[in-house]
Amino acid sequence: MSEDTNKRQMINRQKQYKMQLIVHKKANSVVYFSSGRFESYNSIYRIVFIQLPNQIWYIKAPFIKMMLENAFGGNEVPYWVSSLREIFIRKQPHGPNQLDRTKKTSGEWSYPKSMVAFTHKISRAASLFERHSLSYAIAKIHNIFANNTNRLNEALHSWLCENQRGVIRYFTEKFNQKALLDKFKNDVNKIFKAKRVVKSNIPLDMFMLDWDIKNFIQKDIGLKCWPKDKLPIIYGRFNNGNGKVEFNEIQKHSIK
Repeated sequence: MSEDTNKRQMINRQKQYKMQLIVHKKANSVVYFSSGRFESYNSIYRIVFIQLPNQIWYIKAPFIKMMLENAFGGNEVPYWVSSLREIFIRKQPHGPNQLDRTKKTSGEWSYPKSMVAFTHKISRAASLFERHSLSYAIAKIHNIFANNTNRLNEALHSWLCENQRGVIRYFTEKFNQKALLDKFKNDVNKIFKAKRVVKSNIPLDMFMLDWDIKNFIQKDIGLKCWPKDKLPIIYGRFNNGNGKVEFNEIQKHSIK
């Protein structure tokens, strides 16, 4: 295969992945980007990225996690709930290992952009049951936020006071505390009642920095090198050896 053909194929793949990001923005849908399937011992793993609409930019992973842990109550909380986290995202899909951030008017870098992610881990045996499936996990998230209005308001109040004081200060010029909580409750309820969108087989480097990808391969999958059969679902720009970052050369990315 010629070098020009390889280059054209790579460009076409990058365009395809970028188009997957532009979905139902007018509908304010929550979009889930699911990675390909990884296996380790007797477990199956997928990393899921959650793209929340701008309307609820203040909702973060710890709050989603808190609501879900409360929802499962006395039942055993699934691994995918405890794995909910905020991750810094790349400047561009399949691009250099750079944080997505902008410069302030002062010339200083703003805080890196982030998105919610979780690792969906199940055993091979559990994968046979719908209640352990990824579709069930996504439905559970939506049901909690769309159908628990009273509990949502109470949890929002507690979470905002303890963890999001900056958000409250940001809105206090327009709303008193009751109006602010009503706004947040209505926004969240509306967003999660809307149609959700799920995109599958998204390469990890669509959003994740190389260091975070390496940690997943090492700590979750238990490998000290790239699994050759999984490179296309790790690096979307990977093609016949091009675009791959050497495993041992990856260092933690500074956010300074």
